[in-house]
Amino acid sequence: MIKKIFIIFSLSFLLAGTFFTASVLAQETSDSLDANLQAIGQGADYSTNVDENTLPALIGNVISIILGFVGTIFFILVIVSGIQWMTAGGNEEAVKKAKTRLINSILGLALILAAYGITYLVTNVFS
Repeated sequence: MIKKIFIIFSLSFLLAGTFFTASVLAQETSDSLDANLQAIGQGADYSTNVDENTLPALIGNVISIILGFVGTIFFILVIVSGIQWMTAGGNEEAVKKAKTRLINSILGLALILAAYGITYLVTNVFS
């Protein structure tokens, strides 16, 4: 039994190490890819400078701030619901309240992410 547990933990650490190594290698490739794309754009006389003061850039920044805020609220609601559920002590009403809050927060997050996805799709289709 202990050998099986040891093998499972060893394989999980091996897989986790492989995942993290692959993500680091992908990041290095992305940086070099950006540099290559900028060099190609400059060679073709395209402007590679992005103006961050345009209206779409400002709207994108506001949306990312709002989504970060919503993610933080979701995280807090999940923590509060989990604590309430764990400390319910067999009180069915408290457990039901925690489950309801948890389900509602997940549905709210899904709704907001769906709205963001639809907005992103529509703006890419029409622009």
